[in-house]
Amino acid sequence: MKRIFLFSLAVLISLSQAIASNGPGYNIRVKLDNYPEKQLVLGFYYGEKTYVKDTVDVGPDGYFTFTADTLLPSGVYLLVTKPDNNFIQFLLPATGQQFTVQSDVKDFVNKMKFKGSDDNQRFYDYLQFLGKMRPEADSMRAQLGRVKNNPADSLKITNKLADLDKQVKKLQTDLITKYPGSMTAKIVKASLEPEPPMFTGDDKEINLKRYYWYKAHFFDNIEIGDPSMLHGPVLHSKIEQYVNKVTPQHPDSINVSIDYILSKMDPAGENFKYYLIHFLNTYAKSNIVGMDGCYVHIVKKYYATNLAPWTKKEDLEKIVDNAKRLEPILIGKIAPNITVFDRNNQPHSLWDIDADYTVLFFWAPDCGHCKKAAPFMVDFAKAYQNRGVKVFAVCTATGDKGGECWKGAEEKGFTDDIFMNMSDPYLRSRYKTLYDVQTTPQIFILDRKHEILMKRISAEELNKVMDQVMKFQEDKKKAKG
Repeated sequence: MKRIFLFSLAVLISLSQAIASNGPGYNIRVKLDNYPEKQLVLGFYYGEKTYVKDTVDVGPDGYFTFTADTLLPSGVYLLVTKPDNNFIQFLLPATGQQFTVQSDVKDFVNKMKFKGSDDNQRFYDYLQFLGKMRPEADSMRAQLGRVKNNPADSLKITNKLADLDKQVKKLQTDLITKYPGSMTAKIVKASLEPEPPMFTGDDKEINLKRYYWYKAHFFDNIEIGDPSMLHGPVLHSKIEQYVNKVTPQHPDSINVSIDYILSKMDPAGENFKYYLIHFLNTYAKSNIVGMDGCYVHIVKKYYATNLAPWTKKEDLEKIVDNAKRLEPILIGKIAPNITVFDRNNQPHSLWDIDADYTVLFFWAPDCGHCKKAAPFMVDFAKAYQNRGVKVFAVCTATGDKGGECWKGAEEKGFTDDIFMNMSDPYLRSRYKTLYDVQTTPQIFILDRKHEILMKRISAEELNKVMDQVMKFQEDKKKAKG
């Protein structure tokens, strides 16, 4: 298991609780027809999750009133109905947080009315317009499927669909142009995909140009440093899509994307804090091999350089220490050299191994998982010993138990003809620290130059992974000529 420090979730919650500011306060009165319940919940978005801000009882006048002397952060909020937890979204501007909402839970979009909030009324007018257009568009698409063999009718319906699309785009453009800075404009704009220009070349060239353009302009329509976007449903999904779908899933590429995202946020702002913590925790918890490289990058660039001043001193020390432990054994690094000892107490250096590939295998005599891994390791060693692969097996028993290594190796079939069996009971090589060996078994695959090609894989998957590694290395040699 990786020894990685996760930043406390309590910090995220404390950030969400410290977002109200002084001001005239908010007063939101809500009346819902066909809602027999006596309580209504006010919820809010914060990054990828939603939280409860308040729960109120219905008043004698039939209104649910949410009120306080402080302003709420601008964003998209939720009216959550009981007992089914359905919700109604509404917009909350930075100022002017006193208004009345009236609707019907059976048709809340079309029956929605606001007093004192032009922005919300515009937003729901927009939703009502889309609601009217959608059935017509769906009907036309169904017709298009039925007349696909009739070019004339297909063209006619396609033109009608294009006209509907133009009407929607015109309304979107008008809202963005006429009401810049409004929450409606921000939400509508954020929902639009940037439109790429026409590219020339063959199909491969065009696809490549389109990809690089799309990646460069992915956030054109959303201000990812705007705190109001953190309190809405759009920003997190956009960032996750950019990092996990648009970005190649290699630590180096992901690190570039993370840096790009954070560079567009104010280091002293709420968005920067949230996403720096989010990325740290994401890659601390990742079970994908190699993604600890992202964790180390985040720690070195941000936490170790005082760009996370909210972090407690003791937490920061743990985070930085863990990154320092992990950095020497990241994929692509030269494996730290260790000198360990055979059953005759003769020293053997890892770097002295003469093989195209070295499988560094840490195991313990009393380890249940090692016992399960043993047959797979034996089969692997036999299958690959004539393919330029050597297994350098280091028993992790220490002190007086060090002598159990040789009996344990025999019981598990780790014979000296297929394994280089080693031990270091008094930890003179510091292998446990150098390789962060917290649990066993641990497996690393090294090349002839002792570069770490793969690590932390299971014995059951070793054959498959080794074949993939060897093929990749061969293809790389061929590509170099």
